[in-house]
Amino acid sequence: MKKSFSLIAASLLFFAAQQASAQQLQSAYFLDGYSPTHQLNPANDISHSSYFAFPILGNFNLGVNGNIGLNDVLYKHNGKLVTYLHPEVSVNEALSHFSDNNKIQFNFSTAVIAFGFHKWGGYNTFDLNVRTNFGFNAPYGLFDLTKNLQNKNYDISKFGGYTQAYAEIAFGHSREVYEGVRAGARAKLLFGLARVDAEFNELTLDLKDESKWMATADATINAHVKGLTWGAPKKEDYNDPSKGQYETIDFDNLDLGSAGLAGMGLAFDLGGEVDFGKLDLVPNLHAGLAIRDLGFIKWKEGISAKNNGTPFEFDGFNDIMVDDEHGTDFDDQSDDLADRLTDLYNLQDAGAANGRTTGLGTTLTLSAEYNLPYYDKLSFGLTYNQRIQKTYGWHEERVYATVKPVKWFEASINGGVGTFGPTWGWVINFCPTGFNFFIGMDHMLGKMAKQGVPLNSNANFSLGIAFPLGKYVK
Repeated sequence: MKKSFSLIAASLLFFAAQQASAQQLQSAYFLDGYSPTHQLNPANDISHSSYFAFPILGNFNLGVNGNIGLNDVLYKHNGKLVTYLHPEVSVNEALSHFSDNNKIQFNFSTAVIAFGFHKWGGYNTFDLNVRTNFGFNAPYGLFDLTKNLQNKNYDISKFGGYTQAYAEIAFGHSREVYEGVRAGARAKLLFGLARVDAEFNELTLDLKDESKWMATADATINAHVKGLTWGAPKKEDYNDPSKGQYETIDFDNLDLGSAGLAGMGLAFDLGGEVDFGKLDLVPNLHAGLAIRDLGFIKWKEGISAKNNGTPFEFDGFNDIMVDDEHGTDFDDQSDDLADRLTDLYNLQDAGAANGRTTGLGTTLTLSAEYNLPYYDKLSFGLTYNQRIQKTYGWHEERVYATVKPVKWFEASINGGVGTFGPTWGWVINFCPTGFNFFIGMDHMLGKMAKQGVPLNSNANFSLGIAFPLGKYVK
């Protein structure tokens, strides 16, 4: 917890220490026997009359998306990992890896309990899921400042991050409302576990005077975590000894007491599907529309840290550790950089944070699938996903090829482009009588560090085990 708060408030190196918008396995969108299909589009139903999922591993999703990865901030030097700050990493090489808006998002979700069944004229589902989301955004100026320190003005505005964790209980129902037309909805009761927002809206640095560096910041951190306190503050000396000392938040002293519920909320998933063949329009063509996570969580009172907005003198980055001596490896460099950036924002205890309401980030999905007329077990499809979430929004388009040679086996491959660049994914789904196992990736891992961490920031892994019951209904 201490490390997390320090790096949320400080730098991109957050995600190197702990790698959450939970996204379901998009590669499985056009599979008939995929048990959690209702989480992609609530109008969907499975090919069996009912199912129940294995606890925890029934629908396990883990992934990270971004336009910056570990290979952009870490370099190998003399057999050790060092950051982009190392003197043998040139300025041009280091800064060429960063864009104007550098973002990364991490997601995790798992189904604790899940089952579905056909009854009451349609398909019904129940889920108890745990979901965690993390997003981070850093401007180019941050990396320019830390790597290429010059006597000039710097603007490091619109820098921040958020993380939230919650559980959801979801009830869903879908049915055919007209021949060839299905509609569905899921109502979700949300239990907020934790929410932290770090909003560094403005930071300007005047470094033209070598003897006196001035900073002006507008920064706020709101934390809604039951039992969390800032702990004892850190005391800093003014450059002018006559001014004495001042206090700032010490993120190493965070204290978490008894855990508990931090908020409550409500959300809905809405969806529809059209079979144009049943409408006597275009044989073998299907289309869908889904809107997921349309809702909110109302958080209870929390704690707040804020910069007072007045200019202050800062002693900067001029002696940050970047060489190869003892104590200056990657861990020490990241800790040192995090501490300095935290000091730079000069955050102070601002007392209680008022209760607030936050959205989940809504996802819009459009889909179309066409089965080949001369071999209807092979289909080609398209999906468009748009995440609506202010700074952390994204979009993605995918093209699919899906094959269903027998009832108990399905597979799909796909390729896509979007906010986070090109990607490709796959899924294999085994669904013999009484058993369903799927495994897939929306984003391939690519190269890995020795520690097993993907060097590229786009990676995803999903698997699930479920037990279909009854006869096929499709």
